[in-house]
Amino acid sequence: MRGIGGVVRVLALGAAIAASGCGFTGDATARPGAWLVMNTLAEPGQLDPALVTAVEDQRLNLALFEGLVGYHPETLAPVPGVAEHWTRSEDGLEYRFRLRADARWSDGRTLDATDFVWSWRRVLTPPGREDPEIARPVASSYAELLFDIAGAEAFYRGELDDFAAVGIRAVSPRELVVRLARPTPWFLELLAFPTFSPVPRHVADRLGPTWTRAGNLVGNGAFVLAERRVGDLVRVERNPRYWDREAVGLDGIVYYTTDQIDTALDQYLAGETDWVRGFNPKKVRAWRADPELSRALRAPEYLGTYFYRLNCVRGPTRDPRVRRALSLAVDRGALTRHVTGLGEAPAHGLVPACLARTSPWTVLDAATGTGFDPERARSELAAAGFPGGRGFPTLTLAYNTDVKNRAIAEAVQQMWKRELGIAVELENREKRVHLALERALDYEISRGSWVGDFADPVTFLDFMVGGRANNRTGWENPRFDALVERSRAETDPEARRRLLQEAERILVVEDAALLPLFAFRTPSVLRPGRFVGIHENARDLHPPKYIRLAEAGR
Repeated sequence: MRGIGGVVRVLALGAAIAASGCGFTGDATARPGAWLVMNTLAEPGQLDPALVTAVEDQRLNLALFEGLVGYHPETLAPVPGVAEHWTRSEDGLEYRFRLRADARWSDGRTLDATDFVWSWRRVLTPPGREDPEIARPVASSYAELLFDIAGAEAFYRGELDDFAAVGIRAVSPRELVVRLARPTPWFLELLAFPTFSPVPRHVADRLGPTWTRAGNLVGNGAFVLAERRVGDLVRVERNPRYWDREAVGLDGIVYYTTDQIDTALDQYLAGETDWVRGFNPKKVRAWRADPELSRALRAPEYLGTYFYRLNCVRGPTRDPRVRRALSLAVDRGALTRHVTGLGEAPAHGLVPACLARTSPWTVLDAATGTGFDPERARSELAAAGFPGGRGFPTLTLAYNTDVKNRAIAEAVQQMWKRELGIAVELENREKRVHLALERALDYEISRGSWVGDFADPVTFLDFMVGGRANNRTGWENPRFDALVERSRAETDPEARRRLLQEAERILVVEDAALLPLFAFRTPSVLRPGRFVGIHENARDLHPPKYIRLAEAGR
């Protein structure tokens, strides 16, 4: 049965949609207008493209902003966005982008090449750095994605003062030239990522951090931000100034943000929502046994790995022997068979098998990676000074609110107690709090994950280079860093693979800074037959400009 709070939210949403010219009923199929209502199961952390890190933030970015290129709705291959076409030099080092004459910000201002130059310069200007062009620097966690551009890393680190020496140049209002430091086969794919989206300088400079609030935010995507109620929902509506507005099939999208999966599933069953971006693993058997519900439940492979971060700078997890013991004591096969329930594959390394099928890569298995070996785990713990777990302090395993995260944490907690004789307490945190504490290294063991930013194994390793913003463990290993850096300059595919494979082994087997558990699947519940333009893909990205009601798509 729905609680009264859910009814109040739906009535409030109905009033908001009615005010925009549409009505709303609890029956999704009877709702007037072309609206998609989903539950993202998390409150967005950031709407500023330079600060986006979480998957749910990227989903909103796809609606509100557009980079030089976008994603093809089925393959996610780069397609023209703000750039109507581009050329690449024979040596693969220079790209020339021709921007659309009708590219506009949602407030009507012309968007041109200088907007991209300034936006990327802003990403490369960390707080504390004086730059006359950047009035309000931001701490972008993904600044390293720009490091393949000539001079970008040196400028970011303060080793280069003149931004004119960085390989980003507006030749004219409609022509942008980018010079790379090295050939980067996935560069075009990167340009669809939020970090490369343009930011409206005339708004961000004037309003500072409040520029992303509803009523303030100016974007250039297919939709505009109409409303945001923290802890409840985000509503976007069709952008009338978007260059490709005639191709946009929806009037708007509502993103509910509750992190309570059972509440979200109840809303779906009551006809209040169309799409739930997650699922409760305890309900898999019942849903799959029901002919109608089984049509709605989806769980394709995902380019991501679920893992635990281990604090490498304080507490007993500073010792790699302790970290290896924790990893070796986890039975990943039992975890995926009895807890996760959606066909996930145990992960003995970071690079998932779905990427290995399209790239030259040998996935670490139980023999070569992080296999289940209780006897060796106990030996490692004894070598660290805790034979039989005696004298080992109680650790805390933190996870962000999610019924699946809790079930996994409880299972791993029991494995560590059974195999190592150690006590671990569990701590549930709201996602934004969880990430903030993780960045501050205020944890002992922390639930984490990584989703590939592009289709190459380096995306699963580069973020753990020492000092990187997304490392969030305090771990550093010069050998690992050197291998990743050498791989960037290596042009022979097999030699490059060997460098990265050794880097992965150091990270998860030798030093065990991360404890991989399983390769993701992306469970969701989508109302069958109601929409077209939503295609299964390994990154679970669905550009909203291509989504439309099934009746309109025929």
